[in-house]
Amino acid sequence: MFSTLRSAIGISATLIFCSAVYVGARIPAAPQEPEAVVVKMTTEHKFMPEKITIKAGQTVEWVNDDKEMPHEVTTDPNLAADPNNVSIPEGAQPFDSRLITNGKSFRHAFTVPGVYRYACPPHENDGMLGQVTVTK
Repeated sequence: MFSTLRSAIGISATLIFCSAVYVGARIPAAPQEPEAVVVKMTTEHKFMPEKITIKAGQTVEWVNDDKEMPHEVTTDPNLAADPNNVSIPEGAQPFDSRLITNGKSFRHAFTVPGVYRYACPPHENDGMLGQVTVTK
């Protein structure tokens, strides 16, 4: 009787273990945010750095360090004060952060190689312009 009980316990333990391993293998890991290249938005109405080069698939994070003014990041010619200040490569979609307040940020993942010229519409006339070059 103990031998049958031991066998039943052993089989049950094995089944529970295998089930746990199977379930664990089937649950995907939580997606991790990709490491971003950071561009600061300053009180001097500048993007720092103004120009960056990244590889396709990388993310840029614009962080507003200006305690007094909100800023914006756009490549959309319909939102820029001067549409000639913004551009995107063929096959890319324009993006816009909307207003970003102090301490907040905006992230964008770049998948299409080429040159992206962007602006902060509220401070575009002050020269708040930037550029991201995306390589393969």
